[in-house]
Amino acid sequence: LRGTPIKTRNFSMELFATYTKNDNKVLQTPNDAQILIGGYNGMSIVAQEGRPYGEFYAVTNQTENGHVVVDAGDGEPVPTSKAVYLGSYNPKYQASFGGTLKYKSWQLGFLFETKQGGVYYSQTKAYSDFVGTSKETGGNRDAQIWANSVINTGTASQPNYQPNTSAKYVPQDYWTSFEQAGSDVVDASFIKLRSLQLEYALPANLLNRTPFGNASVGVFGNNLFLWTPKANQFVDPEMNSSGSGNEQGFDFAAQPSVRNYGFNIKVTF
Repeated sequence: LRGTPIKTRNFSMELFATYTKNDNKVLQTPNDAQILIGGYNGMSIVAQEGRPYGEFYAVTNQTENGHVVVDAGDGEPVPTSKAVYLGSYNPKYQASFGGTLKYKSWQLGFLFETKQGGVYYSQTKAYSDFVGTSKETGGNRDAQIWANSVINTGTASQPNYQPNTSAKYVPQDYWTSFEQAGSDVVDASFIKLRSLQLEYALPANLLNRTPFGNASVGVFGNNLFLWTPKANQFVDPEMNSSGSGNEQGFDFAAQPSVRNYGFNIKVTF
């Protein structure tokens, strides 16, 4: 979609936008089995019949109606009995919005891009949690009750979940020994200012005694700003530590994405 909503003698505004959505589903697998695509550190990416391609499965904290289930003895979260579905590395949609604004000899161009939905596994988060440098490991590190947790006062076959009012966990023990791989799957949504350019076209009278027909100078920047959900304070979701194959959505302590700046000089003869 592209258009020019404003155009006058000295000013014009051209805008464009794109939207892409990929709906897919695995129709059949041999014997209805999960097909392993890849995995790392207790995390698996599979093709599961009836679901979109590229699904994350892993053991994570057990929950009941949105409340974390903790052990009545040590207050630590109870892991799920098996690997569970945690989402797909494919976004629900991706889109872009950009434009060019011109005023006399000045020109400003910009481009925003976004991907919404999808998840990825962050080894950076796992490492940061383990050594206690992530934001979520800060604050009170004394023994405490897991916020809004519940305890099973019944049996495994006939559970009875009640609010936890007494069982306390030790944060250092959880982050170093009890955190499950599924807890390191985070939202891969983002909005990024992909590029910004400012250009000035030199007046024609300055070029009369030169061999140039037109000349301009400009500055530009790429990957200038990144907005991510609160759950992702770790890495750029566009990182991928496993190459260009089917195994996507893995951050193996990836390097930070590059923000760059520059200037240019354009001339025509």
